[in-house]
Amino acid sequence: MAAGNELIDWSAFHSRLRIRGTLHTETALRIGSGGGGSPTESDLPVLKDLQGRPYIPGSSFKGAYRAHLERLLRGMDERLACTSTSRPYRGTLPGCLTQEEVDWLKQQPKYQKDAAALAREIMDRSCWTCLLLGAPWLASKVLVRDLTVDANTWFDHYLIRDGVAIDRDTETAAEGLKYDFEAVPSGTEFNFEMVIENASDAELGLALLGLREFEVGYVQLGGATSRGLGSVRLFLDWEMSEWTSAAERNEYLAYLKDGITRPLSQERREDCWRQFLGALEATGGMRHA
Repeated sequence: MAAGNELIDWSAFHSRLRIRGTLHTETALRIGSGGGGSPTESDLPVLKDLQGRPYIPGSSFKGAYRAHLERLLRGMDERLACTSTSRPYRGTLPGCLTQEEVDWLKQQPKYQKDAAALAREIMDRSCWTCLLLGAPWLASKVLVRDLTVDANTWFDHYLIRDGVAIDRDTETAAEGLKYDFEAVPSGTEFNFEMVIENASDAELGLALLGLREFEVGYVQLGGATSRGLGSVRLFLDWEMSEWTSAAERNEYLAYLKDGITRPLSQERREDCWRQFLGALEATGGMRHA
């Protein structure tokens, strides 16, 4: 992976940022699990663990996080959008790599004998989103653990709401297609943890900007958001965060031995934001530095 112009060895650990916090539901939340599995369940139950408690898969949060990052970048500059689709559809936008392009690069003789050069070429041609959150040909630097419910806010109660399918032709309720669905009540809280490894300062800046949008409540999560569901706010406990590096050997060993962490200061976060914006300016907004 690249930090500036430096190629970092994927096989070695270099840095880790662990961010913990609480996801608070401002309105009811629905993370669906498909159709009901028994006559006593609603037609569309929420996802539950083995104890029957709701939880949010890390992949669901990460999917919403990625989609929001792409919207954020596209709003800054259309050239920052991830457009990993077929070449005819992409038009004149620089975009990102496609699977066909990656397969073609792997077949080139100069890259078959030089894995580092292939990695650099793929990364130089990847968008910011793929560099941070991964692609089929690029590992993600971000891990989001499943969000478990906080027992202090969970009272073993689900909301049951009615729904009805709409006939697109008549624009009225379709006959015989009434259903009900479950939702987690507002005020329920979930435990949040994100781990970012081996990211450059600029990539951390982008990651933190994305989390900031969850902090201020600009991102909705789950289904039925058009009905008012899914408004959430993320409260981060920065004192439980750490930034460790193998280059700081004594501090890193202390973390491994005793769990000693270093808080991520507001100054450090702002510096990462500036690094990201500076990298956009230095590269014309299209490529990772």
